[in-house]
Amino acid sequence: MDALSYKKKKVRYLFYFIALWVLQMTAAFWFCTQKQGFHEDEYYTYYSTARTNGFYVEDGRWMDRDTYRDEFVVLSGQRFQYGLVRQVQSWDVHPPMYYWVFHTAASLVPGVFSKWIGLSVNLLFHGINLILLTYLSYLAAGEDGKLALLVTFVYGFCPAAMSGVVFIRMYEMLTTFVLLCAVWHVRAIKRMELSVMQDLLPMAITTYIGFLTQYYYFIFLFFLSCFFCVWLLYRDRKLDNCLRYGFFQAAAFGFAYVTYPVFPAQMFRGQRGAQATESFFDLSNTFERLCFFSDLMNRYVFGGLLSAILLVLVAAGAAYLWVIGKKRGESRCKTEFLAGNVRHDAGAVYGALLFVVVGYFVTVSKTALLLGDTSVRYQLPIYGIVVLLVFLAGRALWRKGAVQAHSGQDGKHSFATYTKGAEWFAVIFCVVMTVWGYQKNEVEFLYREDAAQTAFAREQAEGGALAVYMYNPGEEWCIWDVTNELLAYPEVYFVRADGTEEIRDKRIEKAKALVVYLAKGADVRGQLDRLYQKDDMPVQNSLQLMFEEKYCDVYSAGELIE
Repeated sequence: MDALSYKKKKVRYLFYFIALWVLQMTAAFWFCTQKQGFHEDEYYTYYSTARTNGFYVEDGRWMDRDTYRDEFVVLSGQRFQYGLVRQVQSWDVHPPMYYWVFHTAASLVPGVFSKWIGLSVNLLFHGINLILLTYLSYLAAGEDGKLALLVTFVYGFCPAAMSGVVFIRMYEMLTTFVLLCAVWHVRAIKRMELSVMQDLLPMAITTYIGFLTQYYYFIFLFFLSCFFCVWLLYRDRKLDNCLRYGFFQAAAFGFAYVTYPVFPAQMFRGQRGAQATESFFDLSNTFERLCFFSDLMNRYVFGGLLSAILLVLVAAGAAYLWVIGKKRGESRCKTEFLAGNVRHDAGAVYGALLFVVVGYFVTVSKTALLLGDTSVRYQLPIYGIVVLLVFLAGRALWRKGAVQAHSGQDGKHSFATYTKGAEWFAVIFCVVMTVWGYQKNEVEFLYREDAAQTAFAREQAEGGALAVYMYNPGEEWCIWDVTNELLAYPEVYFVRADGTEEIRDKRIEKAKALVVYLAKGADVRGQLDRLYQKDDMPVQNSLQLMFEEKYCDVYSAGELIE
């Protein structure tokens, strides 16, 4: 192919990618519009980056809407306070980089509580992720633009990717730096050299930011670094480049420690660190956890067809090995011509990506929380690379199989015709797999059911109903789960759900309508009696259960607004 044709081909692939990127970002934005509620961890994102005095409810006291809301927004006098954000995170289990980014976005709109603050951050990083995955696929596939576009198509439209976009936490940002880390290492392998400015320094900067985004980055880097160092030693037969690489990575962690000196305690001695370590060394749960996370990836990325895909690949590989065993004496010249030019670094690239994906998947499967389908977020950073590995394996087996099938024929045209047919089959299969994935799975973290619950709260508040939240002591954070509903009321009365004395509040006793949020696990009859068993109350004997939510049940009494 001459230089002009090659340039036109790259421009054509760039045009196709831009069109695909726009479509996928449009789809991601549409799912963002469908988000009606929040996970409790998402509320924590807002709270921990906009903390005022610390969320505190007082037993037997009213809290007005502004006071409650102020704990989830950046106030005008608290904008761009990155030191405060770092301090708050030091009390928790996460590094501060994502929260700094989120705090910056929230500081641009002080006093505003909106899902779009968090979703705008996610959309930004998701757009970058699509670019990085396409570039990584392009590099790993030997500048095969068609394969790169197919990989991005499958990942960018799958329910797992959309779930990551609408979940207002650090996993989209983590994916960015995981993919960037993979890009730097794959590029270094393909360039067959290691320079300070083009390789070592970008790798170190990526490690610094990625590690301070989420500690799972360390797991990815650990396995990739192990393979990369072994490859350097194998290639160079000396330690020079390996030591230089190690020095820059160690410097990145040194700067991370200076920036955030509590990270060793959080990783190894904190609540989540100790929990993860215990789970990792518990061999009894290994098979169960691997099956659980494999099922999530199968359903949310491959539409439930991963087992069938792997079975076909294994069968094709076995058939190829059987065929070449019978054709060992045939000429290799035609084989190489038909298969196309395969760079000698292709095996190293595939090996590096396969090694890091398996290592990350097993380690995270052993240490992550088992939270049903919402656990899909933990493996999000590697899903795109897994798709890439499947496509690379499929392409390699197709090429080898097609070569064997045409080894006795004279004709480049025949091979090209079969290849074109295979490409169209791959496109159709990817479309069907994506559609099938949405038939089998919902995008997580949308909480569409919250729309009805929030609308109910708003209607009751407008009709004059009073709100009471009866919470379990020590679990005040569970209150966050219904923040959207509580913000509908001018005031909320908070009371412990373990008391025995009657609740004597004049406003409650005279209320014509009450909405009560009763914490799960509380004595339902005993606690509600504290509110309702008064002969002179207008809401006497009109109690009914309205909603069962994650951490509380919603009861109402009195003159409901229809």
